[in-house]
Amino acid sequence: MCANVRSHSAGRIQWFFGYGASVMEVSVRLVGSAAFKAVGTSDPRPAGSIPVHLRQFVASRIRMVLFCAFGFIALVPPSGASADPAEPGNTESIVESITPTNQAVRVDIVGGDAFVRLRVQPGHSVEMNGYYDEPFVRIDANGEAFVNVASQTHELSRTRYGATAIDEQPTSSTEPVWRRESTNGTVLWHDHRVHWMSTDAPRATDERGLVQRWTMPMTIDGVATVVSGALYVRDAPGSWWWLLAVPAIVVGYVLSRRGAPRELAGAGAALAVTGAFMFWGLPSQARGAPGMFALGLLVVVMSVATAVFRRRTEIVDALVASAAVAVLVAVVIERDVVTNRFVPGLGDSVVVRLLTPLVAGLALGTGARALKRLLGKPEVAASA
Repeated sequence: MCANVRSHSAGRIQWFFGYGASVMEVSVRLVGSAAFKAVGTSDPRPAGSIPVHLRQFVASRIRMVLFCAFGFIALVPPSGASADPAEPGNTESIVESITPTNQAVRVDIVGGDAFVRLRVQPGHSVEMNGYYDEPFVRIDANGEAFVNVASQTHELSRTRYGATAIDEQPTSSTEPVWRRESTNGTVLWHDHRVHWMSTDAPRATDERGLVQRWTMPMTIDGVATVVSGALYVRDAPGSWWWLLAVPAIVVGYVLSRRGAPRELAGAGAALAVTGAFMFWGLPSQARGAPGMFALGLLVVVMSVATAVFRRRTEIVDALVASAAVAVLVAVVIERDVVTNRFVPGLGDSVVVRLLTPLVAGLALGTGARALKRLLGKPEVAASA
């Protein structure tokens, strides 16, 4: 027979799923009755278990969520949504010398070869012209850094590959319009002299991987100075790194019974830590969206939440499946970290190439087992 259940725990489940105010439990005595046929099953469930129609409601919602999630995985771009952040790549630009030497000025490359960063100590000044010898960057002795936003160099350097091609002669000239970039003597920009200006891979000119040499003239405290460096191409990692996911799938599937939340919590924590280094390891102007960090943290929260519903196995399985999808989304968003040599914020990182396919495989294994339990048929109750 049926009875209304209004206990505190049932009410919490109703609130969690947004289900009706009253939930009907099903007794084993109604096997084969019209009530069971109405919900499309003849399998008995003991009284006190999650009702059949609530189970079907949960299963249908999980299917819908997973369909949307995997659609997002198929369509999501390979990098975070930022204006023009540093991205994984196989080229590296290196500053080799500053002539004459000046310890008050530091010039380095951020994101492999994406950005030039100029830092000047207080009490010193720097002026640098652009591609067409027009005023471009100015840093005062009090640490205020300015960029001439009316210069063609500024327009071309707003993105990595430039808005237009660099002509031999400027098409127009205007009076400088200085915009303050910082008050700490630091300025960062895409400089097309130091990186490869094509989406096609460059060719090395010698055994060291040299692509081209570059120079950047500037004036430091009134003294003409030249910053020199070189661009190198490095061997790209092989796609075989993804094969590490295969043993991880097997291990995750075998070991992920009720330990799945703990395993996914570990995977989420690893993603969050890696994503934190990738995000906060870069200056703010060079950062993309913190996708790996945010999704890794979400996985940890969802895995911890399973402790609240540990006696409700179907809710636990739903959370585990959702956490597995979140891990896979994070992997897809940052998939280029596996097949490229340099990772923004981390450099040449073997750990990231090792971690990413492993957590992907773990998520596939644990998520598959959770879905199998969640969407599988209920067990038949033993006869009295």
